[in-house]
Amino acid sequence: MAAALSAVPAGADWVKARGERVFGPEMAEADACRAAEERAREDALRRRLGEHLAAEDLLACSERGGKAECDLHRSVWTTLDGDIRAVRDRRVETRDGPLPGFRVCTVSLFADVGVAIGRPDPSFDLKAALNTRVFRDGDSLALTIRPTQPMYLAVFQWQPDEGSPHTVSRLFPNAMDSGNRFDGPGTIPTAAGAQRYSFTVSFPAGLAAGRDDADEYLLVVATRKKVDFLDSYDIDAFKGRLLEIPRSDSRLVKLAYMVVRAPPVPPPGSSMETIP
Repeated sequence: MAAALSAVPAGADWVKARGERVFGPEMAEADACRAAEERAREDALRRRLGEHLAAEDLLACSERGGKAECDLHRSVWTTLDGDIRAVRDRRVETRDGPLPGFRVCTVSLFADVGVAIGRPDPSFDLKAALNTRVFRDGDSLALTIRPTQPMYLAVFQWQPDEGSPHTVSRLFPNAMDSGNRFDGPGTIPTAAGAQRYSFTVSFPAGLAAGRDDADEYLLVVATRKKVDFLDSYDIDAFKGRLLEIPRSDSRLVKLAYMVVRAPPVPPPGSSMETIP
């Protein structure tokens, strides 16, 4: 007799979870259901780990047509005290929404949640700050670091609006700036590295027409001992890699920022009208 087999992780801790997303005619159903699945994954982590969600508000103002318009971009991060290792029994349903023209996508699933090792050391921490939170295409980006103890740092960039939204890329250390041990306050690029290179922000080339801004994120990883990271990870593999490091020996700081599309350059001899 033939039997259907499926791979189930050893020691799996399956959690039932659910997420919803209300969407209107301006949003594709597939995008709404992807958002609903992310909420279901967050729900699984919350149920397994408790209310360990960190929220960060980014108020970004950009000039459009001579007027300053401000958009509040809210990024909710699930804790990296745990990670979704596998998903099964995923179900997607759509139904009519609360208002005419709106619909609701609901995703339910069972998630295997992996848990970080140990407990964090409150004395092993750092502050990290960007030189600004809103960048125009072509601006330079720099980090200021203030560690509480000697530590090794690695900086990664996540660009969810780019063509590979699940890729996390390592920016530091790099071939031109390899000294990543910090015994006190410093900058990235370091003082030595700044003589060789700089981080230049670029507006995502693959972003849909009509979008004037994009959300991006820096992930600053501090470790008590030197850790060799790959140049890039799938975002789930990146989370899994961090879970391998004991929490008492590591710290993660997440920084959200916005990239604003540069205004078009007028051709020689022309002028751009400013609307009051």
